[in-house]
Amino acid sequence: MNSREVALVSAATVLGAFASAITIHLFFTPKKRSITDSDGFHQRKSSSQNPFDPSKRQGYLSWDDYFMAIAFLSAERSKDPNRQVGACLVSQNGVILGIGYNGFPRGCSDDKLPWAKKSRNGNPLETKYP
Repeated sequence: MNSREVALVSAATVLGAFASAITIHLFFTPKKRSITDSDGFHQRKSSSQNPFDPSKRQGYLSWDDYFMAIAFLSAERSKDPNRQVGACLVSQNGVILGIGYNGFPRGCSDDKLPWAKKSRNGNPLETKYP
């Protein structure tokens, strides 16, 4: 690898980590709920909850957001430098049936796979896309 390729891989890694951090932040940051009083005005609920309040916590993740966050997190396991894909299969009852990402099956080594998009000398067997 020459210095240009190292710089490209480094930049892609940093951008991917940044995008993942933003995605995880968006999914795991509780949303501030607004409460409508009798006059129709919206009030923000305070972020610190009274420890003696018997009501459940507000601003938790919806099931859809939870399952999507699992899919995004699963995509981080992919070694493919070009595309990271995650999946979370859920039944109609909200039960997770399976989680996966684009990777090799268990027991198959990916060390021999060429991960490049293009070949330097035009040989299609030196790329991921023959």
